[in-house]
Amino acid sequence: MSPQKAARTPATEIRTNLLAAGRRILERDGEPALTVRAVAKEAGVAPMGVYNHFDGKDGLLNALVSDGFDEFAGVVTAIDADPAERLRNCGRNYRRFALANPNLYNLMFSAECEADDEVAARSFGVLADIVRYGQGVGSIRPGDAVDLAAQIWACVHGAVALELTGAYPPFIDATDLYEHVLDLVARGVAPS
Repeated sequence: MSPQKAARTPATEIRTNLLAAGRRILERDGEPALTVRAVAKEAGVAPMGVYNHFDGKDGLLNALVSDGFDEFAGVVTAIDADPAERLRNCGRNYRRFALANPNLYNLMFSAECEADDEVAARSFGVLADIVRYGQGVGSIRPGDAVDLAAQIWACVHGAVALELTGAYPPFIDATDLYEHVLDLVARGVAPS
């Protein structure tokens, strides 16, 4: 009788396990702890697995931020019938994602990584679609929806980035301030 060979783990499962391990390390220990060796150990594979599936650490980081943008697009989507609430809830979901995943969020918007262009564009497209929806029912002023979406994104991103870095003075409540930022955005895109 011949000895039985251990079943090989499918390549897609190894890739998935490496991404999950990378994400856990990123959120638990921060980006500096995200090494090929640490990810491989966390995933239970040889370090060569990271090179085979991602061509090294840079490829792994790019895959992590691409997955992050994909998840982000799903989270920021808001489907409220009321266009004002849809826009406001998109902004709230944006902040919620960032606060729940601060290390991933920071990496997504850093110059260290390159997300897949289509995936990143799709997450921005969610906001542009919300702007178009509001324009279609007359609650958001006419104009280039992509340009308005970029302005909105700049506002909410700035507020979230300040909160994540702890830059607000101690007398400012970040949640209250963020709601005021959303009010400011709503006034800024309202029809004249």
